Amino acid sequence: VACVMSVAASPVLRGWTYLQERFPLGAHGPLVAAFAGGVACASAALRGAEGPGWPAVVVAVGVALGFFFQLRVADEWKDAETDRLHQPERPVPRGLVTLRELTVAALLVAVLQLGLALWLAPRLVAVVLAVWAFGALMTVEFGVRDWLRSRPLATLVTHAPIVPFIDAFAVSADVLGNEAAYPAGVGWLIGVSLFGGSVVEVGRKIRQPADERPGVETYSAHWGRGRAVGLFLFVLAASLGCGLMVVHAIGGVGVLAVALVAGAAVTAALTLAAVRDDTPGRGRWIETASGIWTLALYLTIGPLALLLS
Repeated sequence: VACVMSVAASPVLRGWTYLQERFPLGAHGPLVAAFAGGVACASAALRGAEGPGWPAVVVAVGVALGFFFQLRVADEWKDAETDRLHQPERPVPRGLVTLRELTVAALLVAVLQLGLALWLAPRLVAVVLAVWAFGALMTVEFGVRDWLRSRPLATLVTHAPIVPFIDAFAVSADVLGNEAAYPAGVGWLIGVSLFGGSVVEVGRKIRQPADERPGVETYSAHWGRGRAVGLFLFVLAASLGCGLMVVHAIGGVGVLAVALVAGAAVTAALTLAAVRDDTPGRGRWIETASGIWTLALYLTIGPLALLLS
């Protein structure tokens, strides 16, 4: 009996270890909940409703978390050879889990996503399929892998829309789940996701010189820290601008605009402080600051705006 239990537990334990290393729920869970739940709340606020309702929020968050996990699995496939050569300590190259096991897990998550979408509003399935279709194109690097790998900005531009696609699902969960019409101002909400997602993407790929590793692609290694940080500050400002337009469209919440500006200023200050300090590991400050900004951004334009509107 003990032997059978050990064999049964092994995949679960290995899967949990993988999640802790590559998709830690304690870190990603709150961010995705703030993102998807915040978007659903912002959508409700834009259409003048009291709220999206708990079913729409649960479906938006649950399905979005599944999307981001599937993107992580897709990255494991895309980066398998690079990780084998340059980051053998990662779970797949060191043999903790296999790509086949991760694919099975992603497919099981897909079944749950479809179930949630059908439960809330069958028309949501079309949005799920659209997200999967774009994610599939990303997985094969749009058929121009080598061209994109040598052009980080092109990679960012072509991959960034996946977050607005997921944003569109969260908006649709609110709208279709409540049999409502898509609100005016939703375009600015999509913009928040486009540039807010870019803040996280760029922030996690800026490192101190001592932390750069051969074969590991970062914006700081490709362009130098100065230009990489310049790009970070640009997408930060763009996400702030779109956030302010969402708040303006909701109306009557000027205090939230002040909060957004203050949050962006703090994020920029932390980023510049990290750049001026060459201590190894300081690049993590930028990644952490981008996560905090994302959390604050979506909570502000979503639940807080809904509460104060």
